Amino acid sequence: MSPAWWNRGLLRVIQFNIEDPYGFYADAISAEDLVSLAKKAHANTLVVFARDAWGRVFYRGSRLYPRHRRARLDVAELVRAAKREGLRVVIMTDHTANRYIYRRHPGWAQRTRSGEVIVLEHYPVKEKVRDPQWPQICINSPAMESYFIPEAEEALKATDADGVLLDSFRYLPDPQRACYCRYCRLRFRLERGLDLPSVDDMEDEAFREAWEWRYHVIVDSIRRLRDTVKGTKEDAMFFYNSHPVGWAGRGTIVAERARDYLDAVFAEASETDVLTVMMLPMVTKLSQAAVGEGKPVLVSRNLFYNLRTVQSATPLAVKQGIRSIVASGGHPMATIFSSQYFEDSRAIDALAEVYEELERVEDKIVGSEPIRYMGILYSSETHEKVYWNAPHYYTSEIEGMAMIAFHRHLPYEFLSMKDIHKAGRYKVLVAAETDVLSDEEEAALEDYVERGGFLVVTHSLGRMYPDFTYRHSLAMEETLKVRYEGVFYFGYVFVDLEEAYSEYWDGLPKAVVLGDFSTAFTRERTEPRLGELVRARPVEGARVLAWGRLGRSAYGYEYTLGRSTPAPDSRLNMAAITLGGRGSGKTLYYSVRLGAHYSRLGHPDYAELLLRPLKREAPPPDAWSDAPDTVQTEFFRKGDTVGAHLVNLTFNERILSTITGPSKQSLPAYHPSYNVHPPRVLVPVGPFRVRLPRPDGERLNVYDALTGKGLDYVVDGDGVLVNIRALGEYMILIAEPRS
Repeated sequence: MSPAWWNRGLLRVIQFNIEDPYGFYADAISAEDLVSLAKKAHANTLVVFARDAWGRVFYRGSRLYPRHRRARLDVAELVRAAKREGLRVVIMTDHTANRYIYRRHPGWAQRTRSGEVIVLEHYPVKEKVRDPQWPQICINSPAMESYFIPEAEEALKATDADGVLLDSFRYLPDPQRACYCRYCRLRFRLERGLDLPSVDDMEDEAFREAWEWRYHVIVDSIRRLRDTVKGTKEDAMFFYNSHPVGWAGRGTIVAERARDYLDAVFAEASETDVLTVMMLPMVTKLSQAAVGEGKPVLVSRNLFYNLRTVQSATPLAVKQGIRSIVASGGHPMATIFSSQYFEDSRAIDALAEVYEELERVEDKIVGSEPIRYMGILYSSETHEKVYWNAPHYYTSEIEGMAMIAFHRHLPYEFLSMKDIHKAGRYKVLVAAETDVLSDEEEAALEDYVERGGFLVVTHSLGRMYPDFTYRHSLAMEETLKVRYEGVFYFGYVFVDLEEAYSEYWDGLPKAVVLGDFSTAFTRERTEPRLGELVRARPVEGARVLAWGRLGRSAYGYEYTLGRSTPAPDSRLNMAAITLGGRGSGKTLYYSVRLGAHYSRLGHPDYAELLLRPLKREAPPPDAWSDAPDTVQTEFFRKGDTVGAHLVNLTFNERILSTITGPSKQSLPAYHPSYNVHPPRVLVPVGPFRVRLPRPDGERLNVYDALTGKGLDYVVDGDGVLVNIRALGEYMILIAEPRS
């Protein structure tokens, strides 16, 4: 049986959106225009609206919605024209924003606890919602049966498209976005025997039940739509827009819970231009972990810049963004709106350049597997049950650990707790702030260490069970070689390195500070939770590499008195970094939030606290590089071939200023707090080395797949050490047996 069409190669996607109420450009866009655009850009897949958020369709003969009055585009005609050119077309349907339904049935809208309509559009905070453009329709209302399910069937039959994308299918548990319409109230009462909560408190039974119930509602709705799509056209691709960085990360939870119903996931990455360059690799890999192995992750790189849909992104932003997605194992989706297409289409040239390049080398990379070393556990239970109202605390911890691996070119992936049975494929496993853990998951981690794995744990591990009850200890205490005795809730603490200084920490300060000032700075001077220290008392068999240490004061008196860091004071009899283990494996336990500090501050001291013990105690990686940390390095294997994507992200300064927050000293700002620039200039880097596992065979070909040029190398035991004299924008390094 041949694989589904979406698993046969690299998807090079253009998402073309006609998205305004008046159809400013709609009468000028034809099926032939979009096919020509795809061919010019070397795309093989188009994604377009079948129905827009105003409730108008782009196909003929709808029984549900009016046709867009000004639209020249007929999606059925587009599908036929695309097939003649060997292109695929995916339609977007069933987004919960629908002004047409709202105007006919305002009682079907999602509503807050106070009765205000929940909208997808961006209203100023203090502006009252009136006659919204993008009202959210509730999937518990009659709209599900009367519109959404029939819409999926009708649109697919009318257009014969190759797939269906649920682009903005939103139903959220967060109090400010949770629906309290009469249909939700009735269904919750019938299914759970409770009224929807009147308080926002995870210790309230109704609130806790409603939180989980809302996930059940959206996942079950996705299942029903999937059954409709597959019943209409079995070989249609069905996927969901998870938008991992938006919506408090809830879309990733939905993707993980709905993985059995999804053929793929679309990780919308619209925040790319205002976040770290590591955002694209992170959302790609995190989405791969959520949706499950073997399913494509489509990741967007907007062709416009930031929120400026009428202005092209710079060529570098487009090209390096697309390359970063592909290097991370994703499929690129370039998003363009009709206004940009007509007013500033320069970015299409950059897209064409990179898509043509990827088309040429597709056979070298499609079907490859990552060379694995580090797996970073993703605990959706921790995200939802411990940090439900502040998920950034958890995200920053896993992001920071991934960022250290990214900057130091250690192969890494995320691993969903649903797939904990696959832990053995990683030499190093990281449980960063994995605060919710079942007995079965604890046993799996114990077995991983017993069999020779190297487990890194930060801050807390399994203090809570999935049913919200407490262990009153850490999980795996006998293996970690510490005894949990609560947490020090200080604004600042220190890691005292003197105990093993000459062996592990030479060249670092004797005491490394943890904690930072609060950017809110209203009632608290320090960032909540950042400066915590778990009271971890070492037990027999522990090797303490660093101890906890207090500060001399709650905040510093020097420089910016009240915001600066204090000096270190007394050492505690509590371990900060502990080496433990069992069987043939080892553990490395940090009683602090190491990842969150590196994510927030990026100081190399925090990276060294992880890297030095790894180098001495953990198995070495099969692949590595000593390139600058501004080079994204992703290693892969395909049959007898090994290789590495080298994406140069050494740009001009992008994020130029940040918010420090108010205080009683503050005057009107001298400098604007928002300065974000696009990549304009790329700096070539080199020389550096890349180490790959040695392919079988006496003689090797080592070359850049993009140019065909050979590269200098030496055999290094069971590896190949390749010299990269200079890296421009991108290189795909290949090492294969010479035939």
